[in-house]
Amino acid sequence: MISLTPEGIALIAVIAYWAVIEALKNRGILEKYGLSAYGPILIVRTKKGLTLLEKISKPKRFWRFFATAGIPAVFAGMAFMFALVILMDIVMIKSPPPPSPVTSPRNALLIPWVNTLFPPLYLLIGLIVTLVVHEFSHAILCRVEGIRVKSLGLLMLIAPIGGFAEPDEEELEKKATRTQKIRIFSAGVISNFAVASVAFAVFIFLLNFLHPVVFVAYSNNSNIHPGDIVYSINGVNVSTPSDVTKALLKSPFGGDLSIVTERGEYTLPAIYGVRIAGLYKNYPAEKAGLREGMIIYEVNNRTTPTLEAFEKVMRKTKPGEVITLHVYWKGKTEAFRIKLAKSPYFNSGFLGVEVYEYVSGLEFGYSSMLLKELKSLPHSLWNVKGWLYFVAMPLMGFKGFIGQTKKYFKPVILGDRLFFLLTSLYWIGWVNFYVGLFNCLPAVPLDGGRVFYEVFAALLERIGVKGGEKIAGSVVKYLAYLIFASLIMSIIVPNLSVYAKWLKL
Repeated sequence: MISLTPEGIALIAVIAYWAVIEALKNRGILEKYGLSAYGPILIVRTKKGLTLLEKISKPKRFWRFFATAGIPAVFAGMAFMFALVILMDIVMIKSPPPPSPVTSPRNALLIPWVNTLFPPLYLLIGLIVTLVVHEFSHAILCRVEGIRVKSLGLLMLIAPIGGFAEPDEEELEKKATRTQKIRIFSAGVISNFAVASVAFAVFIFLLNFLHPVVFVAYSNNSNIHPGDIVYSINGVNVSTPSDVTKALLKSPFGGDLSIVTERGEYTLPAIYGVRIAGLYKNYPAEKAGLREGMIIYEVNNRTTPTLEAFEKVMRKTKPGEVITLHVYWKGKTEAFRIKLAKSPYFNSGFLGVEVYEYVSGLEFGYSSMLLKELKSLPHSLWNVKGWLYFVAMPLMGFKGFIGQTKKYFKPVILGDRLFFLLTSLYWIGWVNFYVGLFNCLPAVPLDGGRVFYEVFAALLERIGVKGGEKIAGSVVKYLAYLIFASLIMSIIVPNLSVYAKWLKL
């Protein structure tokens, strides 16, 4: 019996699709319905929407202001993406990553049901909105600048993979000034950024209607399992770290605590605090004789039953301050007096320990932490590190409120429809942001390449360089070679060992 891999199924689907397209093309059926094809890519053109386009483009002053105001964002994206390509080249040459789903060629494409990393339905929703916004924006600015739009269109490879507005290229070349061209070419990227901003603003607002929960992240208790929702501790309903701290303080250390989970109610010994997972060499904790596995439950006579409580106390300490720790180790309690060093992260004192939360053989997880992280996304974009995180966010685990993730949140409104709305907004925002950034690259036929060409040619003409347009064209062409070669290298290099195995076979 032949077993097909997902890649094999996808390849067969594309070949079958291509065969159907070629058959329809050869029989003249595509031409009959105003369709065309380039290889397996079906090109759908339509004049529907042109009347709507005229109406939308009437407030010309608004659209010119919108496009002009957004041009700096295009150049910021251009600089960021070009630097990212160069950084990627350095990584690929010096220390290429091993083969993985992230480096798989099929996952380099944002094509639903071909890309295995992203949820296909939500990726499709994001792509449709992104393509419509991007291409319609080009068309609107063409009409604002008096350039005729011949048709609107869609590129299909089983699913939509692109869209386009087809302006009258002759009019665009002869009638439009450089400034007008820059506005037209920038419009798609600017609109993608604008839609991403609106989508994420609504997404972050709607996060306020999700109620977080406390869940078991790790357990050495056979009755309590990882993933179980914790409803209450010592009669206190819990949903945040602060709730857990408050609840645990109701049980003296060494006594009993009551915990209610989705599986039932349990009485456990009240052994809680932060457990030492590692020690920094030559730092106060190691010098004082603390060991891995010890549980710190009190600092300076203040009970620290959770990681939040421990960090809160430690951040109020100062370098050089002598503190008293109470720890639990092998069934006994012990006190240590330790002189703190300076923290490499804050202005507070530093013990030199790596710790995790420990509650009677359990480690808790808090979905409120994810909500806090998601709500902080806008602030992260004020630095380059934040942009890098934003671009890679779906690759780092969070793919929306789907699957098991939904278990750890309770919708206050709309029920499960809130999860669908939030996840749709998340992917609409991210795909618009990502596609907008990608199109900023200074490589034709991308929008960034056309903008860069117009600006560079104008600059060369202004400083009196002869043949400025020809020089600008050559520079953009070679930049395109560099960028697309880099992108191809990023796909090939991590998978060289896989290709070598294929050749041996």
